[in-house]
Amino acid sequence: MSIKNIDAAPDYIMKFIHGNMEQLCNIYDEGMFNTPGLEKGIMFFQCSQKDNKMDVQFMNDEMMENIMDKGNIQDIKNNSDKDKKIFFIQDLDLECFFLLQI
Repeated sequence: MSIKNIDAAPDYIMKFIHGNMEQLCNIYDEGMFNTPGLEKGIMFFQCSQKDNKMDVQFMNDEMMENIMDKGNIQDIKNNSDKDKKIFFIQDLDLECFFLLQI
């Protein structure tokens, strides 16, 4: 897998995030409230512009382990700003992942 640094995810993803920021923050806050002891959760997006699909869910560490190695999850969390939310986005059309701190 190759990793590239970019300034932003594709436009349709960024428009969705900015247009739904309040609801996304509510989902994140509810997930944190329902997972006592979790320092930081991850918002997981699975999307397809072709199919007009954007599935969003809050994920704790156990759920994320179905997608990636536990060590990678901790690396992502440890290297993120404490006051920012982690958005992990899987673009099914482009067959790639985007990691945003919002």
